[in-house]
Amino acid sequence: MTDEKRTLELDFEARESGVSTSWELLVPMHLDNFALALASGYIGGSLKKDAAQDIQSLVGEGVVGFIEIVPSWALTEGEPGDRVIAVIQREGPSPAQGQPELCAGPIRITQVKRAYFKDDASLANFVASYDAFPDVATNLVDKEVKWPSGGDAERPDGLDFKPLLGKAGRAELDFFGGLGAGVLALLAGSELDDALLSFLQEPGRGVAENARNLLLALEPRSSSFDVTIWSVAVEALRRRFGKKGFDRREFLAEIEGSVVGFGPEADAWLKGCQKVVDAEIDIPSLADNEKIGRRAALAVILLHDPSSLDELEDNLEAGPMVRALVTAAVYAFNGLSRADEGLKTPAARMDAALEIGEQLLAGNPVNVEVETSRISTDLSRHQLVNIAGKKALEKVVEPPAYLVMLKARIQEAGYKVGLDAASGRIGIRSGKANDELIIVEHCRRSTPANPIVNLVLPISALGARPSVAALKKLMSTAWEHGTAVALREVEGVEEVVALASLPLATLDRDELNFHVERLLLVFADLAGRPKKSRRVRKAA
Repeated sequence: MTDEKRTLELDFEARESGVSTSWELLVPMHLDNFALALASGYIGGSLKKDAAQDIQSLVGEGVVGFIEIVPSWALTEGEPGDRVIAVIQREGPSPAQGQPELCAGPIRITQVKRAYFKDDASLANFVASYDAFPDVATNLVDKEVKWPSGGDAERPDGLDFKPLLGKAGRAELDFFGGLGAGVLALLAGSELDDALLSFLQEPGRGVAENARNLLLALEPRSSSFDVTIWSVAVEALRRRFGKKGFDRREFLAEIEGSVVGFGPEADAWLKGCQKVVDAEIDIPSLADNEKIGRRAALAVILLHDPSSLDELEDNLEAGPMVRALVTAAVYAFNGLSRADEGLKTPAARMDAALEIGEQLLAGNPVNVEVETSRISTDLSRHQLVNIAGKKALEKVVEPPAYLVMLKARIQEAGYKVGLDAASGRIGIRSGKANDELIIVEHCRRSTPANPIVNLVLPISALGARPSVAALKKLMSTAWEHGTAVALREVEGVEEVVALASLPLATLDRDELNFHVERLLLVFADLAGRPKKSRRVRKAA
């Protein structure tokens, strides 16, 4: 601020005064704008051109707040109507009480710790007005009746605010936030985890690249025509984002202008789509066996609202990969602000959708992990999906057919099926409950058509670098028994393990016995325990 004219400007430099600590920023805003923030995921700026005018309207996509007390004038700035005070936890030097603090925005709604309402009537009015809206996550933030306000009723003379531009436009954040919600909805299933994780590790930058990379993660063999037509379709959705109405013929004509260079192949697809749109022919197959990019593009032309996604499986018999592409695109086109509340609550899920959206918009890898917390006796897996190190959702995944078959083979061979408490994985015991547990781990090279597991038997922890003699012992034992012996790191500790890869497509009891017996022999030689003889159940 200057002496001649007090102008509020964003200061990114560290303050000389103030105590470096945690403090609360009190952000006053119109009740309607708070509801929009709960729907869209951000405070700062607005998706609506006719949003209610309040003090936040003066700072563009920035966020202005106060410390401890909100001046009375800040609550009456703009048009009449109830106000709410959003409480945001901040770190660093604490500003002076009563002075406005301008922050770069938009700020995630998940950073709001509480929302203060003036009285019970104001809180009841908010709940009654917005609880019925399916896209407003009214339970996302704790609400209290408390009103830390006082002081000047009039804005001090000469106090002006400088509007700020956010790092990304609100429309872009809403589109990619919708994409993030769609990806989370897909991760809540179990069919395509590997492909989705691959996409999140190598996303594109912007709309077209993300569309392309998602398609290639799902189906790496997609042709250049499929990649182009799918990318163009998603770009066309982005250009229509936030607009009323959806003219299918105009949409198809826009795609046509971008694929004319593909010649007869493009002509045939466009003519077929036109006949489907005009109801001259039935909708062709949307199965996953081939051409999923163009099939998903046709599905988007026909179904572009989340409420119609069930039709893909129920009536159109679309394959899982086609459904995944359409789901991601439709949720992006719908936008996070219009997504159902169930996709945005609890706060951890909203934060995950925002994190995914922001990273995909920037073209950065998303820090995502899917970990199995435990396996039930029926082999169903209880899994946690973590985004940026935080739990986003839990799910129960039915066991794949190959795992059920493997369990049957283990029991047929006379072994016992055990559970490893630390990893939640199933394992193989040779006999007694305290016998060594051979852990069954998923192999990265496994595919649905050729499932493979690794049988891993930990032998010992490695306290120091092994000597030459110890290495020779490992190698000679591995050679003698025809079984791999390796070093690996688990939670910061190096351990020696014996392992064998087991293709399951043609697995029989004798092959399972072969690998299990040799793993146990390697364990006995290296761990210094006596070899065990075990009566193997003979084939009938």
